[in-house]
Amino acid sequence: MCGIVGIFDPLNKFENKKKIITDLNNNQTHRGPDDYGYYNDEITSLGFRRLSIIDLQSGNQPIVKNDIVTIFNGEIYNYLDLKKKLIKIGAKFITDSDSEVVANAFLFWGIKCLEEFDGMFSICFYDKIKKTLFLARDRMGIKPLHFTHVNGALFFASEFLTLTKIPGFKKEINFNAISSYLSFRYPVNDKSLFFKNINRVESGSFLNFSNDNLKGRAEKYWVLPKLSNNVPNITFSEAKDKLEDLLENSVKKQLMSDVPLGVLLSGGLDSSLISSIASKFKQNLHTFSVSFAEKEYDESAKAKLVSNFIGSKHKDVKVNKNLFLDNLETTINIKGAPASIPHEFAIYHLSKEIKKDVSVLLSGEGADEFFGGYSRVQKSPFDFHKHNFSLFGFDKQKFYEFFLNRYKWFSVKEKNKLLTNEAIKEIDENIVYGPFKNILMNIDKKNTYNSILEIFQKNHIKSLLDRLDIMTMSKGIEARVPFLDHNVLEFINSLPFHFKIKWKSRLHKYLSYFSSSEKFTEKNDINKYLLRSCSEKYLPISTMNEKKLGFPLPMNEWMKDKKVQEIYLDHSTLNRGIFNKKTLIDLNNYNNKSKTNQNFDFSGKKIWMLVNVELWIRKFF
Repeated sequence: MCGIVGIFDPLNKFENKKKIITDLNNNQTHRGPDDYGYYNDEITSLGFRRLSIIDLQSGNQPIVKNDIVTIFNGEIYNYLDLKKKLIKIGAKFITDSDSEVVANAFLFWGIKCLEEFDGMFSICFYDKIKKTLFLARDRMGIKPLHFTHVNGALFFASEFLTLTKIPGFKKEINFNAISSYLSFRYPVNDKSLFFKNINRVESGSFLNFSNDNLKGRAEKYWVLPKLSNNVPNITFSEAKDKLEDLLENSVKKQLMSDVPLGVLLSGGLDSSLISSIASKFKQNLHTFSVSFAEKEYDESAKAKLVSNFIGSKHKDVKVNKNLFLDNLETTINIKGAPASIPHEFAIYHLSKEIKKDVSVLLSGEGADEFFGGYSRVQKSPFDFHKHNFSLFGFDKQKFYEFFLNRYKWFSVKEKNKLLTNEAIKEIDENIVYGPFKNILMNIDKKNTYNSILEIFQKNHIKSLLDRLDIMTMSKGIEARVPFLDHNVLEFINSLPFHFKIKWKSRLHKYLSYFSSSEKFTEKNDINKYLLRSCSEKYLPISTMNEKKLGFPLPMNEWMKDKKVQEIYLDHSTLNRGIFNKKTLIDLNNYNNKSKTNQNFDFSGKKIWMLVNVELWIRKFF
């Protein structure tokens, strides 16, 4: 795991590229504290920071082979198999690293090599002769890669915050990202991140840059398979068996490491399953969890139960309100953006403790998005259909509006009250909502459930991966996500929706006609049905059937603290010209009067979001 950075400057706009690339590379030292390297010629400078995971004694970068320069961040799990193939066709190796396999793969197979890689990665290939440069990301975008243009030159880096350090880069607030964040807690559009003019390479794609095309030509080498609506050609029992095999293979290969390894264990189904499978293949497994003083939010007992069951070396890290408030600014400063969820700080805080024991961490991220873990929203089409029967056909616009109302945090109406007219003028709602419209306005009545899943798989997942990478890498920890192995994803998307979320019985389905999915979720249906069935082989029954908490925090109460109020009710906040004073005061008054309800009273979480935006602006503008 590493950090990469580069300048591609065919027009020679920057005379001091060596110094610039050194400074930018040093900005990502936390991603690779073990080693560093550089490549420089008249138009290109590349930098690399290394966190040693595989082949500790070699594997340094950049790698130069036959006029091709390679820098690579991530892991290729099938690199030994690829190495054998490459040797057969004449490739020469001087190290045992996966990075040299990546370099040789491009040399012999060209950009088609991306289709051969099984792993998580961001890569730069530079051809010294042709003066062309490729940037590529893994299939699901697990490893980050951002780019921008300054004064006619291309700059790229693992972390977008590094790009703001470029000489001549003008930092501007992207109000489209602010609007998206207020609605969904993350920028939905890849071309609409928090800083204007910073983009990211899309997942499963590569960009080709040349002297003639500095903007880059984007191409997809892998597309997430469409969710199936067909009658399955496999029984549920057969699907369960196959999924068990796929998950075991995914976890087993992701245990590959020459340094100590652990698992992030929340106590929920997903992390517990990954932990249990990992314990089959690795002795003395480390597991880590977070605990809270508030019992209704604390899952540490569940995590301890699983740890005892699998025999792991478990560490629990306690978190409280004061620690949370003291780390608000730190979390935002590290990320370079408003935090996407409140427990992002907990991942950061936990990472400090994790690093004392391990440098590689497996996580259960991704299961909810692909296996149907958010049934309150993913089952919402049921609510829509039972209240919107029409003889005139399916109303896509109504369904789109219904979904947004269920999925959003701040509605359009609320944002119009919250934001000033000056801020609203900077927002293009087509950019904010475009990724949702592209999916929901191109569906039919029979495809509504899968369309919602598609939104989670294509949009929602990005925020989870971003926070996991940045918070763990801030302490030099490589995070891996076995559920997002492409073999697992291709299989699960071939299965029907009822394999993922299932009614408990016909009676439960009937009863659901008289209540919304917000109330019947996990009472009348079973979310992650196939995954829960698989867990029978690995976990105690009490863990398999646990209701999902989702790592919550008591935000309504914590946001009543005077430290918080001093931020969003501060003179500078009220007069910045972004938020309306009256709305901020009204929201504060409402939250102070409201009773704590972790499921449905979001006033505290909304205040937390506003505090995040304000602290981000204070730090970077």
